[in-house]
Amino acid sequence: MWLDEFFAEFGPAHRCHRHHIEGIEEIRQKLGDEAALAAKIHILVDCWGLPNKADYENRFVNQFGQEEDSTWEDAWKMIQEIRKERDVGRKNGPQPHAV
Repeated sequence: MWLDEFFAEFGPAHRCHRHHIEGIEEIRQKLGDEAALAAKIHILVDCWGLPNKADYENRFVNQFGQEEDSTWEDAWKMIQEIRKERDVGRKNGPQPHAV
């Protein structure tokens, strides 16, 4: 996957290259909203949050993209909220026209 492209070269430190909000937006530009949503969930699973690029540069997150007090439980709650938003969007999305 594009997000993990640098793993072979950098190991766990590869996350600073694309595991951030700016990486999600880059994917959105290249591949659209569904791919951006998948990237967001991937980053939440890996980083237990959604860092931005500056968080890595300023060492607000470690090489894994995690804040000191990050927990898997917090990430899971965020993923559940994303799923709810997605499901509501699908229910309220464009409806097929009756013929």
